[in-house]
Amino acid sequence: MFWKDPKGLKSIPMYSKIGITILLIVAGVGYLLGFANIIATYGPIDEKPGMSIQDIRIAFYGAREKTKLEKSIDGTMKEYFMDEAGYQATKDWIAAGAPENGFPRIKEIFDVSCSTCHSADAQVAGVVTVEYEDVAEYLKQDTGKSVSRLISLSHTHIHGTLPVMFALIFIFSFTLYKNWIKTLVIAFSAVAILADVAAWWLAKLAAFLAPIVILGGLTLALANAALILLPLYELWIKKE
Repeated sequence: MFWKDPKGLKSIPMYSKIGITILLIVAGVGYLLGFANIIATYGPIDEKPGMSIQDIRIAFYGAREKTKLEKSIDGTMKEYFMDEAGYQATKDWIAAGAPENGFPRIKEIFDVSCSTCHSADAQVAGVVTVEYEDVAEYLKQDTGKSVSRLISLSHTHIHGTLPVMFALIFIFSFTLYKNWIKTLVIAFSAVAILADVAAWWLAKLAAFLAPIVILGGLTLALANAALILLPLYELWIKKE
């Protein structure tokens, strides 16, 4: 096996080259899809096309001039209203102080527009919109992602990223690049995972730190690009 007698990826059998190439390409496609998912999730938050610093600021620090419910229906949840009238009625109810005696009308709207995901049984993302008591939690000031939500996301992200990163590092370890290059790329990749997650927590602490989330994401993207493109270069382009 090639790891018992390392001579670089160029010298391994063709079937191994093809297998490793497929793995690297799939990892790259997976990362691009993850990036597209981030844009699709956070892009609509400020009700403007594309993803911006404002989207990130609202997502992590919060739109503190709004309630959590208003931020949600103005962002990713807006498309789920059956019609514009239902959306506007909900906005007007919130603007009027979201009185409990006005909730029966809003409940009718939520039953049609939100019940698939936010019923007492479904509870997608832990959110229920069945009774006024359920909704009251989201009539408070929006302070962005909660600490418990950030802990959950951080745990999932780190544990989800590690296996893929390990596979990429393992392959990269058997290239013929100089040892200092391999050490630098591998160390940078490990730090990139932590930097990406740390950026979320910093953006939660202060609104002006929102751009750090983009820097953290770019750091992880650069690490993935290096671990994918450098082995591919040695496999198919670099001369013996």
